[in-house]
Amino acid sequence: MNKKKVLLPVLLLVLGIAGFAALKATRPKPPVVVPKEPVWRVRTVVVEPATLSPVTALNGRVESPEQTRAAAPGVGRVLRVSAREGQAISPGQRLLELDPRDFQPKVDQARGEVDELEAATASEELRHKADLDLLVQERKLLDFAAADVDRFEQLRRENFYSQSAVEQSRQNLTRQRITLRGRELAIADHQARMSQLRARLSKARANLDQAQLALQRSRVTASFAGYVAKVEVAEGDQVNSGQSLLTLYPASGLEVRAKLPATQQDEFLAAMRRGEHPKATAVVAGETLEFKLARSAGAADARGLDAFFVARRASPHLRVGELVSLQVARAPVADVVAVPYAALFGGKQVYRIEAGRLKALDVAVLGDAGGEAGQTGARLLVKSPSLKQGDVLLATHLPNAVSGLKVEVVK
Repeated sequence: MNKKKVLLPVLLLVLGIAGFAALKATRPKPPVVVPKEPVWRVRTVVVEPATLSPVTALNGRVESPEQTRAAAPGVGRVLRVSAREGQAISPGQRLLELDPRDFQPKVDQARGEVDELEAATASEELRHKADLDLLVQERKLLDFAAADVDRFEQLRRENFYSQSAVEQSRQNLTRQRITLRGRELAIADHQARMSQLRARLSKARANLDQAQLALQRSRVTASFAGYVAKVEVAEGDQVNSGQSLLTLYPASGLEVRAKLPATQQDEFLAAMRRGEHPKATAVVAGETLEFKLARSAGAADARGLDAFFVARRASPHLRVGELVSLQVARAPVADVVAVPYAALFGGKQVYRIEAGRLKALDVAVLGDAGGEAGQTGARLLVKSPSLKQGDVLLATHLPNAVSGLKVEVVK
């Protein structure tokens, strides 16, 4: 009885194992899955080498080399301000006026000094002319006095005249010599007195000119067509000599100061030494303006060299201090290819499609293509001896692009 109780569970276990083995042996086999290589759908661009001008994008600020700051010519009070910041001005237009009562008295005082010294100069000329005439008479009187002394001495020796009379004649002779000597000294000193008067007169005339100039400059007028950049005073303000009143700049001759990249500045400098002036364009308020490279700064820094691009014509949209983005055309380069930005990988590679797979090619990036490539959208100019006419390049920026990757071109 005990043996049956032991064998029955063992028998059931064996049967279960056998059934499981039979079911496992007779189960259906799943189909074998063959791995399939992924294919990326991409867009392409066809290589068409050409001679094109790379374009360098530069950001600069508008400046005016002829910007003018009107300053107060002296201490005074602002009488009238007719200009407003940003106002367009024309030549001869009065912009600001200081009170003339602060400047007119100085003009009158300086003119009075000039008149006084001119009269003194004329008086000295008349005095000198009279001295010359009197010199002749003084010499005649000296001769007469000397003759009297000789005659009186002769008469004294003959006892016809007293000794006191002789002494009196000698005194007259001495006084006449002194008078003649004084006259000769006055004549000799004439040139020195005239030089002194002329110097004082020149100084007085200079003071008069300065006072008249201050009066003239107390009325600020525009000398060119342009704009008011800044007004720094208001009517009734008290101003000091040299204090800034307002700032003006002409509408023509504006230029953009931009930093040339250190890697390209030698190219631009060489072009200017050859007498060439690279052209640039900028869109300001919807208007396309043309510029040309006129000159470079005298000193550079680690970021590059400042260059000055002069506007070819005046524009009401171009104002001093405005930030402008320039597109500067450089010297044309042969056998370059215009490609979309998306075609460049790692800043130095493009991928050519060969038999449905990618192949990496190293290229030199020359700059933007601008509008010269005849294509729509922003493009780069690249160059490589490996690029040939008709090559098909990847134009979709794949994050996992590597040589050998399989792609399918989207028509």
